[in-house]
Amino acid sequence: MNNRITPANITYRNVIPNVSNHFYTGTSDGKPNMIIVHETANPNDSIQGEINYEREHYNSAFVHAFVDANNIIQISNTDHEAWGAAYPANGRAVQFEQVEVYGAWNFARELVNAAYYTAFNMHKYGLTPSLAQADGSGTLWSHHNVSQYLGGTDHTDPDGYWTRNARNYFGTGYNMNDFLQLVNYEYAKLG
Repeated sequence: MNNRITPANITYRNVIPNVSNHFYTGTSDGKPNMIIVHETANPNDSIQGEINYEREHYNSAFVHAFVDANNIIQISNTDHEAWGAAYPANGRAVQFEQVEVYGAWNFARELVNAAYYTAFNMHKYGLTPSLAQADGSGTLWSHHNVSQYLGGTDHTDPDGYWTRNARNYFGTGYNMNDFLQLVNYEYAKLG
């Protein structure tokens, strides 16, 4: 793989307070053991609009970060649980949302930013990239994987968003296997 797109730097804007006094309740060491990829399903909003919404509504749901074509903005401390995918996943996962973007270049850049943020957190927490499995193992999860294998939610993101954009902009498909390759590429660069 020869990716010529450089990921954005992570911007830290911890606008969500540490709403829980505990760390990850679903793991034995209190650290995350998986990363969940979400997609906002809001075609008419910006990354700042999504952040503003979560800042005002974090008592019902929030993720750790938002990603678009130009930004990776972390809004909550990844050492604490987020409430983005229901339990038991919330007790195990760093979670981020992709904001819907338009155009081939923007979509490609967003995927690189998402892969970098995923790889960065896997490296930070000592995780090796691997796909979600029915037995609950694996470190790379989509919200759809959570619905399939862990329950507590019925969401299917980012499947539809990825499929639609990959087809419209590149005439191909895109799924978690493809994303894993990009995560592995970014992970290897972290040393």
